[in-house]
Parts: sequence; structure tokens; C-alpha cells
Amino acid sequence: MNQYQALYRKYRPEIFSEIIGQEHIVRILKHQIATDTVSHAYLFCGTRGTGKTTVARILAKAVNCSSHGERPCGKCDSCKAISRGRFMDVIEIDAASNNGVDNIRDLRESVNYPPGEGKKKVYIIDEVHMLSSGAYNALLKTLEEPPEHVMFILATTNPEKMPQTVLSRCMRLDFKRVAAKRLMENMKMICKKNGVDVTEDALSLLSSNADGSVRDSLSLLEQCLSGGNELLDRETVLEYLGAVSQEFYRELTDNAICGNVSAGLLLLDEALQDGKDVKQIMKDWMAYYRSLLIAKFVENPADMLNMSRENIEKLKEQSHRIKMEELNKSIMTLAKTINDSRYSTQARILMEVAIVTISEGLDLSEGERKEGAKRQAEEPETVKTADNAANRNAPSQPETYPLARNSRECEAQAASDNCEKPFSEEDLEHIWEDIVEKAVKVKPSMNLIRQAKLVGINASEFKLSVTSEFMTRMVKMESRLISELMEERTGKYLKLTVSSENNEEESKSDRLARDAVEVSKLLGTEVKIK
Repeated sequence: MNQYQALYRKYRPEIFSEIIGQEHIVRILKHQIATDTVSHAYLFCGTRGTGKTTVARILAKAVNCSSHGERPCGKCDSCKAISRGRFMDVIEIDAASNNGVDNIRDLRESVNYPPGEGKKKVYIIDEVHMLSSGAYNALLKTLEEPPEHVMFILATTNPEKMPQTVLSRCMRLDFKRVAAKRLMENMKMICKKNGVDVTEDALSLLSSNADGSVRDSLSLLEQCLSGGNELLDRETVLEYLGAVSQEFYRELTDNAICGNVSAGLLLLDEALQDGKDVKQIMKDWMAYYRSLLIAKFVENPADMLNMSRENIEKLKEQSHRIKMEELNKSIMTLAKTINDSRYSTQARILMEVAIVTISEGLDLSEGERKEGAKRQAEEPETVKTADNAANRNAPSQPETYPLARNSRECEAQAASDNCEKPFSEEDLEHIWEDIVEKAVKVKPSMNLIRQAKLVGINASEFKLSVTSEFMTRMVKMESRLISELMEERTGKYLKLTVSSENNEEESKSDRLARDAVEVSKLLGTEVKIK
């Protein structure tokens, strides 16, 4: 009875043409083999499961292959022996467990002996960044000038941890993450060989969880195939992975947009009662927010998101209802939650706190909020001059004014632009002061609009109240700049409307005379209008 082999071992590539997603590396190595210009030392870098060790073995076959055609052939005695791990001239070393000076000294002694079976002795050192500094020093001279019959192939996921003296002695090849489309094609082929029907949605879900790793994709596929299902669909994959459907995240996000904390917590509890994994929910919810971000700015995001047209339309509709500021805060909150959960045994509590934080629009702790408000109150008011124009391209400072988040009780299923959060009078003052300060940096004359008053913000517009016809004309003249700064402040384009508190009819001469007095007060100098 043959021993069972895992899918990633059973379907491991044996020749260059079977490697997926690393065409740039295959092209280089095949050319070097054909022209007999193979390097004496290689460094294979890249994330897990992208084929570093597999390509190293295929390269070892190629330099020892006895075929007169394309190498490696995968059929000669040398190729077969290397595939089975029985070729004495291909030595694989795990640097994680053989990282001492003595291990490298033994290697230095063995390289002096000629190959026993093949043409070259090939040393494959995996996870080479785990070697000690002493071991690196012992390896240097041999790595730089090895005997002609010796080749080194170093593989690592963390090349930045290696000394430059080693990096400079190797030909470096970087393995990239494999595209989701290629992973899906590979898994579909394997399912067909195993007599299992699989849907595109299931393949898409598996490939997104594999995150560019061929080995991870096959491990996840094997987990799903182990149930003996003849049909592998999205629901089956969700069940085996401990994940939840796209509709779950859409509803959870709707609750967060409208501040419905209770509904969000109950939805999470229902998922966990069904046996879903809370850490997987964290990761997938963050991925959902990433999809919202893309849908908000990319007109046709189908290729980037790998979703059905129906789901993309729903995603776009929801993305229009969430401000960029809230989107950014949500992603940062979930990133911190995911990181904290790695070291915690109470991942559920962290997820519940994240739901409350996102739904309530929290960003800073209460202490930080008070400290920030105190600093704003104590900061002396500076006089803006024409020299400020030189700073017009300076990056904007982080917002320090908290927005009112009360009165956010609205149903998630009815979430729309009508679910706007009201602003208090104090908040409106802060927002307008912030806009004026930024406007003055761009155009010092904008200091004239400081006497206007921001009286309201709703779903589609913001309203300014002015005290004179002159101020009305000034605001309308600079409406474009004011609207752009308001959009930057709120994360959404709003229409500017202006109302005047002075409704008395005036003659043209009276208006000009009053405007002259108004301008004289603001500029601190006498202005005459003729």
C-alpha cells in the first residue's frame, strides 16, 4: 500500500515548464543552462510557498541531467534520483537546525571531494538567514571561490537579515507571489484529476486566502477535498475554512456605518455560535474594507477584486455611503486588532472592541482627546502674512477636532446618505476655523472670509451665513477653494450655499460706502472706493 502524499508534494513541479508564476526566473535559468553560464552561487528570495526549494531542485537536476536535449528531462536516472531524494551529490541543509560554525566547517570539508554520481555537487541551504554570524564568516571564502564541481543555492524568506558580504557573492533571484488567476487554474486542474467539480466562487475564495502562495493554496484545497464532497462550492469552502459569507461583512459594515453597535455585536455572536473563527473574521473584514476602498476610487474594479458584477455593484453602493476618514480609521483599527490578537487568548473581546470602536467612530482614547483639546486651547493665535503663501504646498496636519457622533441611531438595512451624523455648534466653529486657516496659507486675502459663519452641514451641502453683500461676493468668488477644503475636511464633496443676515435693500452707492468701511476694518487701513 502506497503512503499518502499531500497535494503540494504530489503535484510538485519536476521540470521548468511545470513551474507557475515565476516565468522571469525560469527564463534566466533556462538560458544559463543552454549557454553553459550557470553561476556558482544563487540566492533565492521570496515569500513562503512560491517555489524556492522546488526551483533549486530542478536547477540541481538540470546541471546533472544526462539528456542531450532540454534539461532537465525528468526521465534520466539522475533526474529520478534527485526527485526521490536519493542522489548523493545534491545535499539539502536546513539552516534553521544546522546553523552553527561546526556545521559549516563540515560543509567546507565536504566540498573538496569530487561528485560521486553526477557532474556537480549542489548544496541547497534552506532558510539561510538563520545561520549564526560565525557560520556566515566560515562560509564566506568557500562561497566566493568554490571548487569548479560545486554549486551553492541559498534560499530565504528574509534576505534583509543576511550580511551584505554574503549577498554580494550570490546571484539573487526574487520569487514573486503567484497571481490569483494562476492559482485558480492550478487548483481547477487538480480538482479535475481528482474527479471533483469546483465552482469559480470556491476557487476565488481559496486563492484569496492563499495570498499568492502555491503551497498554501494546495493545503487549503486538500483540507476541503478531505471531506469527500463531489462538488466544491463557496459555501463548502466557507464551512471548512471557518469563514463567513460576503453578505455577513456587508451587513456588519452597514451596522458600523450607522453606529448600530448592538446589531453588530449580535451578528458577530451568531457567527461565532456557528463555529466560525474570530481571527479569520478579523482578517476578512479588513479585506472587505480594502475592497470598499478600491470600489470607492476605481471605476471598474472587477479584476482587482475578483468578484461577481452583482457583488461589485453592492460594494460600490456601500462605498459611497462611507467617508474616506471613517474608511481609513476602520482599516487602521482592524490592522491593530489583528496584530494584538496574535498575542492574546481573548481574540473575541478584541474583535468586539473593534466593532464598538469603528461603529462609534472612535480614534483616540478619552485622555488623548482631552489633551489634544487642551493643546488647541493653549496654542497662541498667529498672524498670517503674505509669507504664508510659500507654505501652500506643505502637507496638511492631522485633524485634531473631534466630530460629534451622537444621535446615530438608524437602522442598518436603511443606511443611506440620510444617515448623516449631526454636528454641534462648537464642531461647526472648529471646522470653519480649520478651513479658514488652510485657505489663508493658499491665499492670504482669504483672511477676509473669517467673519463668515458655518451654520450647517447635511448630506449634500454646507451653508455659510454672511453679514454683508461684500462678504457674499467674496465667498462666491472663492467658492471653489472653499468647497475643496470642505471636501478635504469631511471626506465628501458638498455644495456651498450662502445666506445673508442683512436683507435690507441698499443703493449701489450705499453698498460701496459700507463695503469700503468693512474692508478698512479688516485690512487695518483706510480704503476709498471711487
